[in-house]
Amino acid sequence: MAEMKTAAAAAGGLATALAFGGMFTVAKSAFGHVDPFHLTLARFALGSAIFVIALLAVEGREALRTDGKFLKLWGLGSLGFAAFNLLTYVGLQSTPAPTASLIMAAMPAITVVVMWARTKKRPAGVTLGLVLLALTGVAMVLGNGNPLVVFTGGIGAGGLSILAGVIGWVIYTTGAAGFPTFSVLRYTAVTSVLGTLTIAIATLSADALGTIPTPGVADYTASWWQILYMAVPATAVAILAFNHATRILGPANGVLFINLVPITSFVIEAARGHQPTTAELAGVALTLAAVIANNVYGRRTAEHVTPTPAPADEPRKTLTTTA
Repeated sequence: MAEMKTAAAAAGGLATALAFGGMFTVAKSAFGHVDPFHLTLARFALGSAIFVIALLAVEGREALRTDGKFLKLWGLGSLGFAAFNLLTYVGLQSTPAPTASLIMAAMPAITVVVMWARTKKRPAGVTLGLVLLALTGVAMVLGNGNPLVVFTGGIGAGGLSILAGVIGWVIYTTGAAGFPTFSVLRYTAVTSVLGTLTIAIATLSADALGTIPTPGVADYTASWWQILYMAVPATAVAILAFNHATRILGPANGVLFINLVPITSFVIEAARGHQPTTAELAGVALTLAAVIANNVYGRRTAEHVTPTPAPADEPRKTLTTTA
């Protein structure tokens, strides 16, 4: 049973990587009609509705309660849905999609640091090593065999915006541990609704100030398939699957699948005519090997940890006196 849960969680992490991998190219293709703010609002208005419908069908109306943790859930939802997506899409306007995907692949390293700071426990050296190995593979893909190339061009303002959004996403996903009584679906649905509220406030405020354009019906119609892709595969499926993978595999293991996001982007470009080089294929293989190795290491470590049995009641000692 445990192995089946682990396999399902790993499949969820893979599904997230595939959906997120195409998200950058799809989103950027919609910017000609819909700006990042309105695109994000449309995406999560639809995506959150799907989450809520699923939650009502599975757990009922009671699951929509925040149990006195409204502000904490709103804050986490704002970081995970509003900050991550708005900052990422704004940064994507001036950042190439492959570069954006590489910055997103820094999630495992950021997660390790966040968990280290939160739990005060240093992660295993093997986990740290495999995270670095996976990131090296990603850099090899984007640097055509030379991982140092990705550092020579600088990140820029757009890249920093994406990086800030990624940090917000990591805090959101690791924050789920603070709600052990919430199912994965409940945590995702409630935080997505509250995060969408923040997105709506930000979008309407920017609209009122005239800092962003107001798309018309024709603009939304022209971008219907991008919105649909981002709301269903890249939101309803990917985020729920990722939260499930994080809970089952643990934040450090679950987030390692994000390293596959730039690999997916690379495959998309290859399908559009780009011929992969030997160095790029080596980088893909290195990243996949690190993802698999870290998952196997996590499972073997868990198997060797046996629960400490509760101490048995000691027999009552009888005090004996000698005459």
